[in-house]
Amino acid sequence: MARNVADLLARVTVSSTSLNISIKRDRLLGVLTDRFVEPSQDNGENSIISLEATVPGTLGGGSGKLVFEDQNGKTPDAVVVKAIARAFVWFEHLTGGKSQSMAEIAVRENITDNYVSNLIHLAWLSPDLVGRVLDGDPEATALARGAMLSRKSDVLWRQR
Repeated sequence: MARNVADLLARVTVSSTSLNISIKRDRLLGVLTDRFVEPSQDNGENSIISLEATVPGTLGGGSGKLVFEDQNGKTPDAVVVKAIARAFVWFEHLTGGKSQSMAEIAVRENITDNYVSNLIHLAWLSPDLVGRVLDGDPEATALARGAMLSRKSDVLWRQR
């Protein structure tokens, strides 16, 4: 059975005037009947359900987003996730000898060395806290965001 929307989709095509969604027929049937359905051996048109909608054009172009939300409604904070990821990479560069200093990282990344030093300690966040941030846990995200601003990560290893 499909676990999420992405498992159901075969293809999504967006143009300036239309939206076409192709759904895997066997996966949809599995969700609707709440039981496992063998994948179709027919890889042709019969295994896909296509839905097309005309989208009216907007004056001045406009823009739009296609957003997939997690079933639990929690979405990770992209700013915090990016900051943690950068901190891990920078720490690996420093400990692996790829970079000799935070100033060298700053020059390579075209940012200030102060910014690098503000974030580098995020590399030492507890794995549990990082996992919770990636799961979109609001409390963990607030703690990590606070660590970004305070340069303190020691309290983030305590049991919560």
